Amino acid sequence: MQICFVILTKLSVFDHYSDMPAALTTPEAQTDPSFATTLAHGLDVLAAFRNNPGPLSNAELAAHTGLSRPTVSRLTHTLTQLGYLNRSTKGFVLGLGVLAAAYPVLSALKVRQLARPLMRDFAAYAGGTVSIAMPFGLDFIYVETVRTTEAAPHIPDVGFAGTLSTTAVGRALLSLYTAEEIGSYVARVKAEQPQDADYVLKRTLADAELCRERGFAVSLGEWRREIFGVAAPLYRTPTGDCLAVNCGIPSFRFSAEQIERECGPRILGLARSITSLVTNA
Repeated sequence: MQICFVILTKLSVFDHYSDMPAALTTPEAQTDPSFATTLAHGLDVLAAFRNNPGPLSNAELAAHTGLSRPTVSRLTHTLTQLGYLNRSTKGFVLGLGVLAAAYPVLSALKVRQLARPLMRDFAAYAGGTVSIAMPFGLDFIYVETVRTTEAAPHIPDVGFAGTLSTTAVGRALLSLYTAEEIGSYVARVKAEQPQDADYVLKRTLADAELCRERGFAVSLGEWRREIFGVAAPLYRTPTGDCLAVNCGIPSFRFSAEQIERECGPRILGLARSITSLVTNA
């Protein structure tokens, strides 16, 4: 099961993403004779709202996707007729059809319900937000998130997306990858985000390997200076999907040393407890 595009569209993540095309279509897919290009272009239009909640005009969508304005105009008309977009006076916004398409993906993840009490306990201990993430291309997506306070510098929700490379949860997810999957990930970084390739090779992969050895990963302000991240891999589903749990903690609550010494082992314990619940459910 691949995470549906629709839960990518809720929040903007990184400033440099806003200048990048939103298209989900990869060069490899475009050369596949079985690849439905028109369908892919329609999904690319929906994915444009991932970093730009809207409203977006046809011209803006064309700029974000790299598609021509006539093509975008036909696609937005069709998507509006099908309920995936709504038209406002200022442009297009996502429609409820997007939420309806995402629901089966989330409801099938029983770990979300099973893990919530344990996640809430960890959130109370850390004073941060605890989330479960799955990978999607070069990014991750939160499929569950729990917090006990709104007084935090970053308040994500289900559907929040971020990069694998600079985050603790990204490194925890990558620690579950096979050697072949790591190779594909690196190749895609080089092709799509060449400016990040050196960092990924020198830092991200080394931290993912360290996570394999000790069971947890950290990110000390690499994504946002005011947030320390700590994460642990959970498991792979029967279909091969990877899951990890993380906590984003305001940096004033713990020192870097405490994150490593205290929070890391604790989130490893949380991951083991969640995995046990799922295994025995």
